[in-house]
Amino acid sequence: MGDEPNIKKFDKLLIESVEEALDILGESTKRTLLYFLRQSCQAESAEEKAAILIDKISELFGEAGSSFLESRIIRILYEKVGLEFSYPVNLREAIENARKIYLQDRKQ
Repeated sequence: MGDEPNIKKFDKLLIESVEEALDILGESTKRTLLYFLRQSCQAESAEEKAAILIDKISELFGEAGSSFLESRIIRILYEKVGLEFSYPVNLREAIENARKIYLQDRKQ
């Protein structure tokens, strides 16, 4: 319960990171993808939503496109939480790692 405000802050940073990473696709495509995610996604956490979005991007843009966007999301998220980006790492692992470190840093 005590971590709840920090979890919400992290989720906000994650959502911002996804939105910033999608900027490269143009505003119209970005809005369409985010709308789709909000309408069709039953996931609770921002983490799950980001993973679902990447799955959908992979369907639309193929493996290369989704890998590129994943690395952009990770790079932006890591910058926001003060971590150094090192490739290769998958999105789910990167988010879990960033969340863990972010929450640990807030406890100190």
